[in-house]
Amino acid sequence: MKSLITLLLIIALMFGLLIVAKRFFLSRPKFGNDEVKVVNMIVLQPKKAIYLVKVLNRIILVGVSDNAIASLGEIGDADSVRKLEVDARKGGSTSFSEILKGLGLR
Repeated sequence: MKSLITLLLIIALMFGLLIVAKRFFLSRPKFGNDEVKVVNMIVLQPKKAIYLVKVLNRIILVGVSDNAIASLGEIGDADSVRKLEVDARKGGSTSFSEILKGLGLR
C-alpha cells in the first residue's frame, strides 16, 4: 500500500512539472508588439516549412529549412493583409493553399 501511494505521488508530481514546463518553458515567445508576427504556416516536410510573417504592415512569404531561410514573396496590399489577420484570429480556418489562391500567388 505504501508503494502505491508513493507511485501516485510521483505521477502527480510529474504531471505538475509538465504543466509548469508547458506554461513557462515550452510556449512560443511572444513579442511585446504587433510589428513581427507569424500569421500562418504550413509544414512541407520535416524541417521544411513556409511561413506568412507580418512585418509592420506587410506580409512576407518565407521558406524555412534546416539550413536556410529565403524570402519567397511579399504581400503589401492592405486588404489582403487585413483578410489574413482576421483569418488568423479566427483560428486559421482557411487552408494555406486557399490563402495563396486568393492572393493570386498560386
